[in-house]
Amino acid sequence: MSFIPGYIATLTVGGTDVNIWSSDASLTLNNETLDKTTLGKDARVFIPGLQSADVSISMHLDTAGVALLQTAYASTVPVVFSFRPGALGTADAGQWDGTMIVTSLELAGSVDDNWQMNLSGSATDAVVYTAPI
Repeated sequence: MSFIPGYIATLTVGGTDVNIWSSDASLTLNNETLDKTTLGKDARVFIPGLQSADVSISMHLDTAGVALLQTAYASTVPVVFSFRPGALGTADAGQWDGTMIVTSLELAGSVDDNWQMNLSGSATDAVVYTAPI
């Protein structure tokens, strides 16, 4: 199985790019709401609340990449991330940027000296969208 280079999702840890060969990447954006519907209404009424986001990436990394992500997980310091589905400038969907706490880190080894890693995180601030180039 071949993997697509890291332009699917770019992750930066402490100002250093992690070379990611991503097989799966997702960004989930959420708007919290409070249901304020009262009796007699024929449609729901919601009050908008805080926004949140979750990031999930499955990838193959080298030793240096694994060490950087382990450090980010252990320190509980927010990690800067960029999420861009598609190659830059080619059917590009734009880019989402923010910071996240690494909430889950799963590592599996294989005989070909590659490590499969699954990383999940929760955004710690607003996620900013930049339109396609």
